[in-house]
Amino acid sequence: MKTQPKDTELRDEWKRVDRALIPGGLLASMPQPECKGLTMLTDVMINATVCKLGPRVGQITAPYSDDIEIVLDVAETIEHRMRRAEGSSDRHLETSVCSLETGAHIEVCIVATGGVVPAIDDCVSFVLWAETGFFEPPSTLDDRILYVRDPELYEHKAKIEREARKRERRIKELRRELAREESLARYQALSNIMLERERVRNLSWSELMAEHEAAGAPSGPVEEAAHDLRARFLESE
Repeated sequence: MKTQPKDTELRDEWKRVDRALIPGGLLASMPQPECKGLTMLTDVMINATVCKLGPRVGQITAPYSDDIEIVLDVAETIEHRMRRAEGSSDRHLETSVCSLETGAHIEVCIVATGGVVPAIDDCVSFVLWAETGFFEPPSTLDDRILYVRDPELYEHKAKIEREARKRERRIKELRRELAREESLARYQALSNIMLERERVRNLSWSELMAEHEAAGAPSGPVEEAAHDLRARFLESE
């Protein structure tokens, strides 16, 4: 049996990976920058030791841990970029997280940073990131991993946190209402004192004497203000 030359084997493998990464219909409509980037993505996938093709055509799966896998939908990522408005800086990757233990599966927001590049270049970066152990994962990924590991517990904790935030907002609202009421009460008290002082100033001497003799001990700030003012007027005479 004749052995197939290595360059032929490599070419066949290259074609296989190409077809697994990009569905035929998408490849025909991809702009030139995306097509050029496919060469690099195919190369890194051929040499990948962590990432694998699938589970469907146009997707790449990368193990995050023993129980977690992250799926990058290369085809959806490219199509999303092709649909976006020209000049948009959106570098969102179509990714999802899956738990091998619970079977839970959910989309996760992963966004590349830096200047605008072809979508397939960001897919290359994702594979290299996965191959090096997902260094410094974003908080969105950590959060979605917590969810798929135990959706019921995650939702329970999320409910408790929502209720705690609701209570905290209510406490803040009550504090603001109390502060407004206290401010209003201070304003009203000051206004009453000023009105009472004005009333006392308009009393005649006999009215001032009669009121001061008839008044008992002051029982509040308004009565105290009136008492002090009457006393000063009477002392000045």
